Amino acid sequence: MVVLGASELMGTATPAVHSRASRPFLELRAFLDHLEASGRLHRVCKPVDKDWELACIARWALECTAEVDAYAILFEKIRNHTQSVVVNLYPNAESYAAALGTTSDALLQCWSTAMQCPLKPVLVGSAPAQQVLHKDSDVNLLALPAPVWTPGLDAGPYLSAASVITKDPETGVQNVGIYRMQIHDATHAGLAFASKSQHGAIHLEKYAKLGEPMPIAAIVGAPPAVTFASAAKVVYGFDELGIAGALSGTPLEVVRASTVDLLVPAWAELVIEGYVRPEASRTEGPFGEVLGYLSDAAPAAVVEVTAITHRCQPVHCGFVQQLPPSDGHLVMELGALGPLWFYLTRKFGLQGIRNMAIARGSAAFSVLIVQIDDRQTVDICRAAQAIARFGLGQKFIYFVDQDVDIRDTETINWVLSTRVDPQRDIHFIDNVRTFQSDPSTMARAAEQEKEPGTPPYDSSIAVVNATLRCAAPKVCLPEAALMKRTRSEWEQTGLPALNTRKRLERLLDIYR
Repeated sequence: MVVLGASELMGTATPAVHSRASRPFLELRAFLDHLEASGRLHRVCKPVDKDWELACIARWALECTAEVDAYAILFEKIRNHTQSVVVNLYPNAESYAAALGTTSDALLQCWSTAMQCPLKPVLVGSAPAQQVLHKDSDVNLLALPAPVWTPGLDAGPYLSAASVITKDPETGVQNVGIYRMQIHDATHAGLAFASKSQHGAIHLEKYAKLGEPMPIAAIVGAPPAVTFASAAKVVYGFDELGIAGALSGTPLEVVRASTVDLLVPAWAELVIEGYVRPEASRTEGPFGEVLGYLSDAAPAAVVEVTAITHRCQPVHCGFVQQLPPSDGHLVMELGALGPLWFYLTRKFGLQGIRNMAIARGSAAFSVLIVQIDDRQTVDICRAAQAIARFGLGQKFIYFVDQDVDIRDTETINWVLSTRVDPQRDIHFIDNVRTFQSDPSTMARAAEQEKEPGTPPYDSSIAVVNATLRCAAPKVCLPEAALMKRTRSEWEQTGLPALNTRKRLERLLDIYR
């Protein structure tokens, strides 16, 4: 193990940042400080077993906390390990937006700007991410506090939130994606691609044709924008580190990896370097996946680790996947919605789309809610067809008006109940290709005698027009002025402090 002194590092100062309404966080630990200061991070001080206890605690917290009140959990003491573990970093849109120094209502616009104008990373000579270096016989993946995320069911410990960097051997353009990695032993980890169309898998196929091993770097505890960009659904050849910089409002600082020819984020907590030999594979899985079902064990690529670099006292970060809700859902959802909104509004030129969200608990991308502008005529059929071609795996698309809080489940149920005539307002798009693997897609695959584990599959989409098409009765709420006066005098009631829902604020503003 090699430990660099302070004079050999970039320094301990916070990385430079361009001005915004509020400051984006360019390293994970600064964001953790912010969450704790705002009461959105809680510490578990007792010793915790990473192979059964950690995930159980996280699951109880996820299941029993309202989304608006959700919080991150920092496990300070992991039995037999020196590193701490943090989960549930981005449980709601407000936390995600805070990491970027913006607001939840501006997230898709932030994404669109980043897609339109990515910022090329800036290469630096040294980095906090390389303060400690483990090479050769000093490499030990088993020293990492990677949890078992579905105790009793998963095949072993996993890196569930690693941002995996690979590059095209022909163009040299890097790609960053979130792929699960099972820890096999001290120097080997599995690398599971959901399909051959994922960009890392395309890179591996190109290296196979060249007869060469593929260099790889897995980032654990990445800066927030890197994690977000890693989940982005973008066209092949897009360098997500450029998107990460644009999301942050400043070019991302990167450094050359120590043993592979890749550029990695300078302010990461930990970096795993290695190679994937195209001809090598090893059984990987099962694993509790984002759709809420256990995936089967299957052969997967293998990473031969050549080095591990990290900051002093790094923080290990992971996603609790499994049954929705999970803390990885929002990262994946906005990584899909941001590019989708960009392509719909900027590339396809569709007018009148204000915002989009995925229904909470709908398993990844299955229920998409599209908010449209009441002042413009929106071609809902054209928009639905464009979304279907994007291929995220939607099964339901709800089009709603601008008075709807698209992240509030009760409001969505209200408008579906009062603004939809099922026979008139629901139509279907059939023969949609999807990579989602769940009982419904597998049932159709079985009917078609399609071999399991060979996506894409055939599915369909129900398009629901839940917008008003006539003059509606007045929404029955007390007058806005009276409601707001009551709110301003709330402390005088002696009742618990209020956490005002956007649903109510929106309705009061629109129907005042």
